[in-house]
Amino acid sequence: MNIGIDIVDCERCAGLITDKIFAAEELAYIHSKNNALTTVAGLYAAKEAYFKACGTGIIKSQLPQVIIAHDELGKPYYAGNPRITLSISHTKTTAVAVCLIF
Repeated sequence: MNIGIDIVDCERCAGLITDKIFAAEELAYIHSKNNALTTVAGLYAAKEAYFKACGTGIIKSQLPQVIIAHDELGKPYYAGNPRITLSISHTKTTAVAVCLIF
């Protein structure tokens, strides 16, 4: 079992809405949330937490391949990875994500 956690300042995420970081479905989700920086920061923190749990550190070229999806109730999860648990939370200024790999 491995765990990763990341915390992100929402204001620093303004320039991150790009396909170099997010997959098409993530960009659609961000746009559906009116490009809210809290949403961007939460998704980015989830990607960082994933790489920390893997023990590799962030691999920029693989950021779009780590896809964060949401179920019908809005719960986030790593698409295609049922053995990984994800939790995202945020305030108006900060987002945090925890990744647990079983």
